[in-house]
Amino acid sequence: MKQLFWRIWTAVVLVALAVLALFVFLATLQFQKINSDLTADRLAILADRTAEPFQTPAKIGLPLSTVRNAPAFLERARQTDERIRAVHVFDDSGRVVYSTAQPAPATLPPQALSAYQQAETARWQVSNGRAFYSGVSLADGSGRSAGGVLIEYPVSGHLTQVRAMAAELGFAAIGGFIAISLIGAIVLRTVLGRVFRSFHAIEAGISHFEQGSWRSAAGAPDRDELLADAAPLHRDLHEAEAKYRAVGTRLSALAGQADAD
Repeated sequence: MKQLFWRIWTAVVLVALAVLALFVFLATLQFQKINSDLTADRLAILADRTAEPFQTPAKIGLPLSTVRNAPAFLERARQTDERIRAVHVFDDSGRVVYSTAQPAPATLPPQALSAYQQAETARWQVSNGRAFYSGVSLADGSGRSAGGVLIEYPVSGHLTQVRAMAAELGFAAIGGFIAISLIGAIVLRTVLGRVFRSFHAIEAGISHFEQGSWRSAAGAPDRDELLADAAPLHRDLHEAEAKYRAVGTRLSALAGQADAD
């Protein structure tokens, strides 16, 4: 019966482990998606705000390099989040005009330049596994592209948050697994106790039946029959003992009379 208990408990524990592992995996994926979307939205809003001072010069056809205090605008945007790698202003060919990076790159990264050239809307985003690129395109008075603003954000910060969440969920899952294991053992012991006692009674009855069958096969009477046959013997023994005591008492009385004479 102990083996049956341990087998059932092991099955319960394995199922709980699988469910908790699946929960941690799916919750981590969900958090990764939500965090990625939030980061992308935040960078897009920041890129929009950073591009505002450059909208008017682009509309009237002035080169973006003529914007006064452009480095200050970019630095203010970069300081909103210390993890921002760089903020760039670029012209329609992808050449970097202003940048917070030191030294400033000559052109946009290939992935960002390709996303800018293929973008169908003013906002565009792309990632190369090492950084997020969130950009806003600027248009001149005739609607043609006049350049834009690009924000580089490292993926490592996003991955750090995802790993921290996965670790937190993992520790919570370990605690839940231990609690489920202990509670499962207690519940199984309580619920299956009556069943186990019934199994023990059935097993004892089967053993008794088998023993009686083997005795009968060997020519020996069953245990109940032996007890039934022994009953008259016990009765005769008790009667003999009573007669022995009565004779002893009588002999003692006769011996006392003889001494008195």
